[in-house]
Amino acid sequence: MTHFCRDSNLIMDLGMNNGDDSAYYLARGHSVVAVEANPTLCQKAHERFSKAVEGLQLTILNAAVSAKDEVLPFFINTANDHWSSLDAAWASREGHPLREISIQGICIPTLFSRYGTPIYLKVDVEGADEMVLDQLQRVGRLPQYLSVEDCRLGYQYFERMAALGYKYFQIVDQSEVPKMSDPLLSWRFAPGSSGPFGPALPSSWLKFDEMVELYSRVVRSREGVRQAPRTRWWDIHAYAPNLI
Repeated sequence: MTHFCRDSNLIMDLGMNNGDDSAYYLARGHSVVAVEANPTLCQKAHERFSKAVEGLQLTILNAAVSAKDEVLPFFINTANDHWSSLDAAWASREGHPLREISIQGICIPTLFSRYGTPIYLKVDVEGADEMVLDQLQRVGRLPQYLSVEDCRLGYQYFERMAALGYKYFQIVDQSEVPKMSDPLLSWRFAPGSSGPFGPALPSSWLKFDEMVELYSRVVRSREGVRQAPRTRWWDIHAYAPNLI
């Protein structure tokens, strides 16, 4: 039987980028481990969150989430740093220029072993979300809440999350995030941030079959036909209520 985390105050922010998500998690009173491969963004985050870093509430890792703990080439999209990736083809979408660096890779089992299992794992690692889901099969305890960025593999993501033991799901339209709120605090979500998580999400949790049916109508059909304009994009959230 799968064991899920129920006693942690930790959130892992995989793909910290400019730190807006970590800022929200810190405001919620969580401790945060934020992983970001772009060294420039890490430097800015250290300056922005100096008090939280000094107070040990925030740990910033300049690393890339990877299959193994090894040094890897990483490709920084110099026009849109949100698209930087271990995958050069992913990072250079729309013909954007790249800058290649070498970066230390770190895998999910190492992160969990070093820092503990988070109650929420936010995954936004540009082309590597599937790899993270695969690695979660190798850890002893899973986060109660999990989110990944939707892509053409959305159906496979739902299946893998369900296989891990997650029972309920939501899709969150990221283009609507700046209009959302957290009932626990007055918080304005910045455009491009991931928005709320867990109980603060705006919709109802759906079972697997219900979620897949909704996804097929709202996001993309089983045949891969996109159902919504490109101005809308989604994160997939999963929840495991039966805790041990």
